[in-house]
Amino acid sequence: MEYKPGYCAHCGQPLQLGQDFCANCGTKRGETYNPNDITNQAAQPMSVQTGASFQNGAVQSTMSQGVPMQNMSAQNNMIQTSFPQGNVTPVMPVKPKKSKKKILIWSGIIAALALILIVVLVIVLNIKGQDRTIMVYMVGSDLESESAAGSLDITEMKEANFDPEHTKVLVYTGGTKKWALSEISADENAIFEVVGGEIKKVQTFEKKTMTEPSNLIDFINFAYENYPADMYDLILWDHGGGPIFGYGLDENSMSGTPMRVPTLVKALAESKFILDGKKFDFIGFDACLMGSIEVAKSLSAYSDYLIASEEVEPGNGWNYAFLNDLSEENHVKDTEELGQSIIDHYMSHYDDYAYDVDLSLSMVDLKKINKLTESTNDLFSNVKEKITTQTFSEYSRMMTRDKVYGYTGRDSESYDLVDLMDLCSSLQGDYYDKVNRIKTDFEDAVVYNRSNMENTNGLSVYFVNFNKTEAERMLVAYKDVSFSDGYYDFLTKYKDFVVGEKMVSRTAFKDLEETNRGGVIMVEIPNELKDNYQSGEIIVYRKLGENKFMPIYRSSEVELSGNKLMATSYNLQFVIEVTGDEGTEYGWSVMVEKERTYDYADYVTFGVLYYNDDSSLGFSPKSYEMHLRVPRGSNEAEVRDIRVASDNDLSSKMSFAQDKIKIIEFTAGTYKLFNEAGEQDDNMESYGQIYGTGADIEGGDTYKIKLVGLDFDFGNIYNGEFKSLTDYWAEFIVHDTQGNAHRLNLIHIDN
Repeated sequence: MEYKPGYCAHCGQPLQLGQDFCANCGTKRGETYNPNDITNQAAQPMSVQTGASFQNGAVQSTMSQGVPMQNMSAQNNMIQTSFPQGNVTPVMPVKPKKSKKKILIWSGIIAALALILIVVLVIVLNIKGQDRTIMVYMVGSDLESESAAGSLDITEMKEANFDPEHTKVLVYTGGTKKWALSEISADENAIFEVVGGEIKKVQTFEKKTMTEPSNLIDFINFAYENYPADMYDLILWDHGGGPIFGYGLDENSMSGTPMRVPTLVKALAESKFILDGKKFDFIGFDACLMGSIEVAKSLSAYSDYLIASEEVEPGNGWNYAFLNDLSEENHVKDTEELGQSIIDHYMSHYDDYAYDVDLSLSMVDLKKINKLTESTNDLFSNVKEKITTQTFSEYSRMMTRDKVYGYTGRDSESYDLVDLMDLCSSLQGDYYDKVNRIKTDFEDAVVYNRSNMENTNGLSVYFVNFNKTEAERMLVAYKDVSFSDGYYDFLTKYKDFVVGEKMVSRTAFKDLEETNRGGVIMVEIPNELKDNYQSGEIIVYRKLGENKFMPIYRSSEVELSGNKLMATSYNLQFVIEVTGDEGTEYGWSVMVEKERTYDYADYVTFGVLYYNDDSSLGFSPKSYEMHLRVPRGSNEAEVRDIRVASDNDLSSKMSFAQDKIKIIEFTAGTYKLFNEAGEQDDNMESYGQIYGTGADIEGGDTYKIKLVGLDFDFGNIYNGEFKSLTDYWAEFIVHDTQGNAHRLNLIHIDN
């Protein structure tokens, strides 16, 4: 730039008289600006001290590290300026140009984007690199000794292609008389690591009852101390009996005592893992009936999620192929995604199963369970106040549920577990807002649920439903695990009405007006029974001799119209048809209804099952249950499941593949329906006589159950002589709202 007297040689701004430096850019008067001259660089650091002089009001200063100092002016104040680098010529700060502002803005944006990218990469890499230790506490029980169910699941784990760098799978074994896998001994408790398609024993323990909490504590501590990870999961494998009966049966234990929920909670709380302030990412039950709100609330302090089934599980349990989703290629991103994988694999596992089975599995966010507990507590605290002697029957009819989990018949011991949301919804008419709040909280807590059953939403709850005779004892055990004081108080009051003074005094009626014509059986019931009517049933008998009646059919397909209770006499007998290599065989079966919906009715038949157990006996007998489903309007039943009948308080998780069944024998006892005085007895007494037919069912056979009329008669052998079985009788049973059974007239069925 050309120098002009009176103007700055650098920026061209006019200079005031007596001004030695340009106020705009700091260039000394009369000097030509040289950008490479370090003595003219404005960014040189300086320190400012008191004692410098003002000239015509202008402060002689520069900026420190590029940050301009504030302009100062004061009369008679002196500031002394010193420079650290000798004779550096001070310059005044230059006002940044607009282009430099743009550069700074874009620099900030780029820096922010870079920071975001770095954070995202760190998160992604951290997820990919997170380590997970999965603990499977496997109480082998009769599930292993009789059907190798535990060994089959361990084999599924061995075959899974999970990433061993980030996933460790440990199995604690014990609690059974024998293991099918040669690597596992029934003479000890042991921990195995599943690695490289094999199982490797990493710790051995003394053989102890698996339902003792010390074993579970030892397992958790060992995994925590030797397999450090970012996430820890616990799977509890065996029988399950819900919140009251608990989890696990060690068949080596004489008592067979399960681990009740409070005991399980105590074991978790005393583990080093929990004492160090850790929580499981999920606790899962590969066991029956453990998907309840009581279990969820009990475990909420120790785990983020619960994975469990409301209903009983089939014999094969979970499908451990879900571990493939923990492979290097298919690494799941979080615990919720892993839970969904477990549930999806479980449901698809039974697509080609030999039998049609009820399935339910859900994932519950335990961090949300307190809110659901509060809204449920609020509802039932209000319901409790509304139940009186006058309103009890109405509430009982409203709240008694058709769907009860683990249910095998009204006369068998029931767990009385019903779907929580279904129970609450029954009260929506009177408590609309409170039930809607529960729905919101429920949907928030149950993050994923799959089921092939109606009204099964993901969490069950104990309710005094069918097993009213055991309500007192059940509530004593329930108190220790109750999830809500308000709900427990409601149950206690409800139970008092159930077991209190009978609203209908009589339990047997023989003098009621009856009708039997045109295929319809009808009886008129008294007002006291109608006013407290909960449900009705019909039982059909074959009369085999003097006071010898054999039940062949029991169903709730009855209708109450006014005071008249009626049923049809058509299609009241089941016949099995088995087709094999040697032709078709027939045999009748005794069927007891388990559940009825608008679309179908489920039945169960009890008998003796012979299956190959590889012992010297060849085939061993077991009591069994065959579960059948009859679609509405059909006269054929679908065989849904064949399982060993449980002889303990816990529901069986066992079922048998079709090729294991050798012989099914349908059995029935005969009953005395009259006492010595000739009066109907209110307790049916078994005459102790087995009566039935058998049929061979082997792999590859086809079989179906037909529902036929009472005129179907293929004859049978009874006491060594041929009998024509055509003498049929019917009896109505009415269940009142207190759970009492009332027997009505024994009516002869005319054919």
